[in-house]
Amino acid sequence: MLSPTVISGYQGLIFDMDGTLIDTMPAHEQAWVETGEYFGYPLNGELMYQLSGATTYIIAEAIMRDGGMPLHLLEQVVQKKRELGVQRVLQSAVLLPAFEIVRYFNGKIPMALGTGAHRSMTEILIEKFELAGYFSAVVTSDDVTNHKPAADTFLRCAELLGVAPCDCLVFEDGDFGITASHVGGMDVFDVRDNRLLKAER
Repeated sequence: MLSPTVISGYQGLIFDMDGTLIDTMPAHEQAWVETGEYFGYPLNGELMYQLSGATTYIIAEAIMRDGGMPLHLLEQVVQKKRELGVQRVLQSAVLLPAFEIVRYFNGKIPMALGTGAHRSMTEILIEKFELAGYFSAVVTSDDVTNHKPAADTFLRCAELLGVAPCDCLVFEDGDFGITASHVGGMDVFDVRDNRLLKAER
């Protein structure tokens, strides 16, 4: 992880949720497989990793196409996956090392949560891990029109924090989120390989 000195140079910190702050990905993968079993189609949950940061609908459409599932079932599939996802996440999700940064800078630098998850799942996880007191702003897929890799999620976070985008550091684990950060003019720390990726100024 980055040293506190480097992080202290930013005026706002923005964290992705799934795969960055909370390890929910195995639970979501299992929920996709179980959703496929429920409808009688072989859905490959691993495909979601390629679309990390995208909305459930975008991921669902890709997984359904791959599994030969008719898209007129999209809404039903999303609802069943969300139902199963909540169950699996509550059973197995744990905080990831990036939370130590949140804990360390709590009260020192304003922080926001910017996620591609929908509002109800986000609130469930915030309650489960008692995160509400750490974040001045929470932006979900329900709060923006254009989702990652568009910059809207992170730009809204910066706006709510009252910090210029160029003074924010984003923590991400997905290519969509990294692209979104740079489109928004923000530096990003890739938690997958501990790299600080600077935005073009």
